Parts: sequence; C-alpha cells; structure tokens
Amino acid sequence: MNEGMKRKDIYLNKMYYKILSEWIKSDRIILNLSLALLFFISLVYFLWFGDGLFFAQENKSLFFFTGEYLCQFMAKPGGLLEYTGNFLMQGYYSNLFGSLLVSLIIVSFSAVFVKINKRFYIGRSFYILLTLIPACLLLLMHAQYEYYIHYSLGFLLTGFWFLFSISNQNKRLSYVFPALFPVFFYFTGSFAFIYIGMFITFLLVFERGIPGYFFIALLIMIAFIAFVVFREVLFLQPTGSLMFYPLPNDLSNLPTSFYLLSGYMIIFPLSLKISCSFISGSRSFILSPAMSATFVMTITVCLLIKLYDRDHADLMQLEKSVFNQNWDSIIEQHETSPSTNVAGQYYYNLALSERGQLCNRLFYGRQDFGIKSLSLTHFQEQIKRSVYFYYTIGLMNEAHHIAYESMVLSGYSPQNIKILIKTELLNGNYRSAERYLIMLKKTLHYRALAAIFEKMLYNPSMVLSHPEMGEKIKLLPRNDFFITQNDTENIDLMLMSNPDNKKVFEYKMAMLLLEKDYKAVVYQVKRMKDMKYTYIPRHIEEAIMVFINGNHELPYLGDFEISRETELRYKLYLAAFRMNKNKTRPEFDKLMKKNWGNTFWYYLEFK
Repeated sequence: MNEGMKRKDIYLNKMYYKILSEWIKSDRIILNLSLALLFFISLVYFLWFGDGLFFAQENKSLFFFTGEYLCQFMAKPGGLLEYTGNFLMQGYYSNLFGSLLVSLIIVSFSAVFVKINKRFYIGRSFYILLTLIPACLLLLMHAQYEYYIHYSLGFLLTGFWFLFSISNQNKRLSYVFPALFPVFFYFTGSFAFIYIGMFITFLLVFERGIPGYFFIALLIMIAFIAFVVFREVLFLQPTGSLMFYPLPNDLSNLPTSFYLLSGYMIIFPLSLKISCSFISGSRSFILSPAMSATFVMTITVCLLIKLYDRDHADLMQLEKSVFNQNWDSIIEQHETSPSTNVAGQYYYNLALSERGQLCNRLFYGRQDFGIKSLSLTHFQEQIKRSVYFYYTIGLMNEAHHIAYESMVLSGYSPQNIKILIKTELLNGNYRSAERYLIMLKKTLHYRALAAIFEKMLYNPSMVLSHPEMGEKIKLLPRNDFFITQNDTENIDLMLMSNPDNKKVFEYKMAMLLLEKDYKAVVYQVKRMKDMKYTYIPRHIEEAIMVFINGNHELPYLGDFEISRETELRYKLYLAAFRMNKNKTRPEFDKLMKKNWGNTFWYYLEFK
C-alpha cells in the first residue's frame, strides 16, 4: 500500500511540474504580449498627445556639441546622466522619434525586471505584476511635462546595476559592485541612493547572516566615504546638491509616481520574497496572468486619460506655432477651440498683429482678460512669453533684454538664442550676432537656421531684403526713450518715437477697445490717414457706430467713411438687442452671442 502511495505521489508531482512547465511557457507568451501592448499604448499616446510635451522639453534647452558644454556636466555627480538625457532629448524635435525613444526606454526598463524575476520563481500572477508595474509607472511619469528623460535613464541604470549585483555567482567578484559604487554614484547622482536601498533590502531578505550583514556594512561605508570625498575634495558640492542632483531643485515638481516608483524599487526584493513564499506554500493561484496584465493595463490607460490636460496641451501647441511663426494656425486654433488661459489669448492677439488683423478680428476669439492678454507681465513663468510682444511691435532693445535675462536664468534655449540673434542683426550689432550664431551652429537641428542668419552678417542690404527682418526695421523707434513697467505708456512712447508704426497703433486701439473706451478709439481715427490706412478696420468701425448712437453726432473721420455693411449690421444688432432684452440674462447672453459674439458691440454689453 505504501508503495502504491509513493507511485501516486510521484505521478502527481510529475503531472504538477508538467502543468507548471506549460504554465511558464504560457506566462512568457502573455508577458511578451503585455510588453508589446505596453509599447503600442505608449507609442500611440505620445504620437497623438505628445507633440506639445516633446516641444516644451526640447525647446527648454540647447545641446551643444562642444567640450565646454560637456565639462559643465562633468563637474558634479549625476551630470553625465543629465548630459546623456539632453543628448537624447534632441530626438524630441521629431514627434515620431520621440515617441519611439520613450516607448523603447519604458520596455527596456520592464525587461530589466524580467531578468531579475528569472532569478527567482515568481508565481504566475506575481510574475506579470512585478514586471509591468514599474514600466507602467514610468509611462505615467513620461506623460507629465516636468518629467525628463534623464530621470528614466537613472531608473534604468539603477535596475541594471542591481541586476548585475545579484547575478554574480563568484563570491570574489561579488565584491566588485560595492567597490565600484563611487563610479556608479558619479554617473547617476541621486539615483545611486535608490540602488543602496534596493541592494540593502535584498541582502536583508535573501542573504541573512554574517556575510549579508558584512556586505551591508561594506556598502554603507564605501557610500559614506565616496560622499565625503566628493563633497570635500573632488567636486566641492553642497550636501543637498550631492544628494538630489540631477533631480530638480524643487522636488515638489516631481510627479507622485516618481516617489511611488522609487519606493517600489527599494522594496522590490521584499516583494520577490513575499511572492516566492506565497507560491511555495500554496499551489493555487488567486489571479491569472492574463487578468493581472489586463488589470494593470486598464489602470494605466485610465490614469493616462486622467493625467492628460487638454488646455495645457493646447497651450503648448500654440507655443510651438509661435516659435515656428505659424500665425494662421494660431488664429484658427483659438477661434475653433478657444483658450481660457491668458497666455493662449495673448498668443492669439500676437498672431493677429503679425497678420495685420488685430483690429479686424480681435473679438473673433475669446477675450477674458482685457488688456492683460495683449502683453504679459515679466514674472519668471511668463518672461519667455512676454518677449514676443516687444519683438512684434519693434521694441528690439527690450526684446533683447528679456531674451538675455531668460538665457542667464535658464541657459540657452532655441527661443532665446533665436531672439538674441534677430535683435542683434536688426540693431546692427553684427559681432554679437556672430557669437550667438557660432553657438547655434554647434547644435544638431538649428544649423540650417544659423546658415540663414549668417548670410545677413555685415550685410545690411540682406537684412533689409529679408521679408520678416525688413518689415521689423521699419518699426524700430527713431529716437531713444526709457522703457517703463507699464506697457500702455511704452506704446504711447513708441508711437511718439515712430508715428508710422502701424502695429503699435493697432495695439493701442486694441487696448482701448478691450477697456471699452470707444470715445478714445474714435478720436484716434484721424491719425490713420497719415499711417496709410485705406479703410477703417472692422472693430474700430463698430466702436464708431456706438459713439454715433450714443452722442447722436457724426465724428470727424477725415477722408474715411463707415462701410454700409457695418451700418446695416449695427441696425440688425440693435433690433436683436431690443427684441431679446426682456429675456433672462443667461438666455439673452446666449442668443446675442450666437450671432454677435464676434463684435465689439457684444463685448461692450456682455463682457
């Protein structure tokens, strides 16, 4: 009977391990499919929704192929990690390349955990979970604007270093990785501390006893010595910089998922131990691999949808169009999908000015901020945006000042170096422009732009013949004056300095319209003949009609006349106003906005 029981147990064990082998094969298939699906989700998401994100990060700084630029990053631990990230971030210039790059990094990060898991027997559901969770957290972080690719490189290198640390079976060679910790610390900076936590947890969980405790003491001692030597001898960096670089100075800018992933990696060896213990004590599985993968992927997609900020994405798309001077695209975007952000409305008004349509289409787009959407304050978060207003109206010295200040605060970026070159060329400072052009020629994507500007060096006739630069020269002030903090005053000073500057004049008129000062608008019309206007712009005509209706007199318009079309439209507006004014205010507003929302008349009454 005992012999029969033994045979039965042997048979059952064989069947169990045969089934287990089949399960492992199916698990690998499910895992590979899951990683392929994760890659696909990442690629599609960034292709469709990552354009503004990639532009914002690529446009934040310039990568120069110079030894001097490299030396800046070699001066402290973690610098080479950021340098590598900046190099790769050049790929964000192309939305397709950026999407592929980020997706490959995410899948590579997951592959590291696959390799780690293979060293242990992880249960079916746990195998998928422990592999997909870190990759999905990385994907969620990349969907946020303040998360940069060198952070992912730090996580990836930390995972690889941990994998190599636990994969070595030779006891002598196992001491190599603690001994090389200073090198790893130099390359990865603050991410080295995640590795310390991760490896110490592994030793406490899997290597209990004197050898494990010795390793812990050895690693802590080497890390402490490296930290002190780096701080006091080699790099002379403050404690905070050594501990947190290359992370941002304000750690609150990091997404919550960054801290979740850091904590997950530190306790990851404990998760391995728990999953192994669970499986060794039970042959039943609470969750199938397919269900695990589906659960993680579903949560990830839901969080991606929740994290996506349509307004911010639209603003980044507007900024990209401004940088590329695609004014028609900005006008179309704001009129079809109005921005509720002051910067978005500022860009719309800027595009109208560049197209000479500021007083013709001002109210075709949403206007919620009055004159604040015509020029922005010089606060740090707006300083890069405010430069365009001064460049557009011809105040090149102030545009140069703001671009230079931006460069000092944040380093070179495609935007500020482009403005610096243009303003130097327009002011005839060719030697200064040449210095910036030399820098621009040492980049990857902006050499062609540098070649265009290089032709204008020491060649005023070439500057004059350029479509954009030639027009800007006509806007320059004819005598010097002090710039004030009040842009309304700056516009008046600019008009006194160059009375022929139509862009400044239209900004002045737009300010008066947005302040609902239609009487002042009417009094400015007489200046338009000397500025070679051939007709009165649409919204100025609308303001004149309000003046006539309120004062019962025809103002002096010089040789100009109100168009019959505007007179007819105003009669229809007044008729609609009288017919609907007894309705409730919300209903009244809705009815009038439908047909008259793009007029000064509607803005005057309902805004």
